[in-house]
Amino acid sequence: MNDDSKSTARAVLDASRWASKFSDSLKDDLAKLMMPFNGPEGHVFISEGEPINEFIIVESGIISRTKHVSGGGIHEIDTVGPGSTLGFLHVAGHPDDEVSFATLAAGKGGAKVWIVPGGHFRKLCNSNPEHSSDVIRVLTLVLRAESKLLRAAVVVNSAGREVASTEGKKVLKVLCYDTASWVKENFEPQVATFNDTGKGRMIQMDFTQDRLDVKTARSAVGYDAVCLFVNDTADINTIQILSMCGVNMIAMRCAGYDRVDIKAVKTFGMEIARVPAYSPYAVAEHAVALLMSVCRRITKASKRVKMANFTLDSSLLGMDIHGKTVGVMGTGKIGQILCRIITGFGANLLAYDVFESDAVEEMGGQYVTQEDIYKNCDVIFLMMPLLPATKHTICDEVLPLLKKGVILINTSRGGLIDTSALVKGLQSDIIGGCGLDVYENEGDYFFQDWSGKAIEDNALVTLLGSNRVVMTAHQAFFTREAIDKIVSTTIENLSNFGFQKLRGDELPNSIQ
Repeated sequence: MNDDSKSTARAVLDASRWASKFSDSLKDDLAKLMMPFNGPEGHVFISEGEPINEFIIVESGIISRTKHVSGGGIHEIDTVGPGSTLGFLHVAGHPDDEVSFATLAAGKGGAKVWIVPGGHFRKLCNSNPEHSSDVIRVLTLVLRAESKLLRAAVVVNSAGREVASTEGKKVLKVLCYDTASWVKENFEPQVATFNDTGKGRMIQMDFTQDRLDVKTARSAVGYDAVCLFVNDTADINTIQILSMCGVNMIAMRCAGYDRVDIKAVKTFGMEIARVPAYSPYAVAEHAVALLMSVCRRITKASKRVKMANFTLDSSLLGMDIHGKTVGVMGTGKIGQILCRIITGFGANLLAYDVFESDAVEEMGGQYVTQEDIYKNCDVIFLMMPLLPATKHTICDEVLPLLKKGVILINTSRGGLIDTSALVKGLQSDIIGGCGLDVYENEGDYFFQDWSGKAIEDNALVTLLGSNRVVMTAHQAFFTREAIDKIVSTTIENLSNFGFQKLRGDELPNSIQ
């Protein structure tokens, strides 16, 4: 290396966040080891999953850090610029240190870096005890600064908490997002019981009313796990932040997980478990309650009677379910229970599911095509999960296929119905009535009190103002039996992860 290159390398070290803290002596010797390299756009300096045997210091340009997403695709973690040092902690450790967490590649326009071979750097430090001491000193400074930031974040998040004594106990710290009053009221007693009988194991569960998203994920600093509900958003960017905060597990206190990017969970080495079944009877029975409320005009009738209007007129005229043709789309556990209830009415039962059930056929149900359901049914229950193939099952294209005056009931997922199509169907009398416990855009409204605010969703306002629509706010699951099951299973999932150390397929109720 000529004098000009050494001078440039020395200047790069002086501009580096970490290396600038080295002594002049170490920087002079280190400059002799540095090799300049101009990486064109897209050039890979370090590959994810490969051992790191050198570190690089960025002189100019941008370096992109990316990670392969489980199942395909690439996620950009962040970008770094001039003065950044990458791979140093790996190289400063043992020669057989862990592999790279991410791929480092030159960003737009390329990047000029200086490469320091790991073996040469370690040899330099081993040959001069003062250099080794200097490296340790700098690492200590860096770690102290980072740990202070972490402690500050933990202190801020811990403000106001009442923390029980954890002396001599193994503690799993959990932050519970989107906490309504019923969540805290039901979790706290069961967590306390677990801790009293946990034999040295303790779950420390804190609660926040915030819903999880990319902005609120930072509140999870210092926690081992987060507990989420149906309207928490765990996309890849949110999961990345949770991972950086030290979170290693997501415990869903529900069955559905359509707002969670499962591939991202696996990409960042986290575990996720859910409550696969709590009370299928609760949801099936609520679906029937909605049907009867729509069919027999219960809501309108109740309001009139409470106003001392005891008259009858055609606006309260209902219909028998007996003898009608009822379609159930989705015959999993909940769907099968619903089918059994429907047969009790003496209705003609038609069913649709990609996986047909012998139990449904044994109770007199007949599996048919979706088109047959649309054409023949007086009542249609939507009981499927929300998947790409089932999204907007009821849409503009389906409206002409429906039997005129059909009653739709949805207690599964709001996205099964295209809301604009539903409004059109009601206004054109193709759809005679609708019972909803879920709504396509419910995330902005459900589980919150909007009674004193203006609802900006025009479609939702239209549905709420219709006498032919009965809507509840995602409460089909909300029975004593179901809540007890949700809480106990969630605590069991947390215990299996935190104390039994179960991972992957070994973790009961895990999502793979």
